[in-house]
Amino acid sequence: MGKISPPARQSKGAMQLTVSRAQLEAVRGAKHLPDVLQRVLGAARPLGDGYVLTLTYEEATALNELCAWNVHTDAGGAVTPASRPFDEVVKAILTHPEY
Repeated sequence: MGKISPPARQSKGAMQLTVSRAQLEAVRGAKHLPDVLQRVLGAARPLGDGYVLTLTYEEATALNELCAWNVHTDAGGAVTPASRPFDEVVKAILTHPEY
């Protein structure tokens, strides 16, 4: 019989995600913002015109899910202007090389 492997670490490590001021403010204003994301947003570091968020894989997943819930489309299927910052964050996370 083979050995049972130990459980794999869940975290892939930290990733640095750059967001705009509009994206950061949109997420800060989202309903049901979990405490873990409030801490991440509170630790955002300014960088040029935007901010850098340091996220674990789990935090990035939570941010992605929160933003995805806040993306809304019009009757034609286009993302509404009010939810565009959320859509941009989702795309940034999903295409990030460290995610």
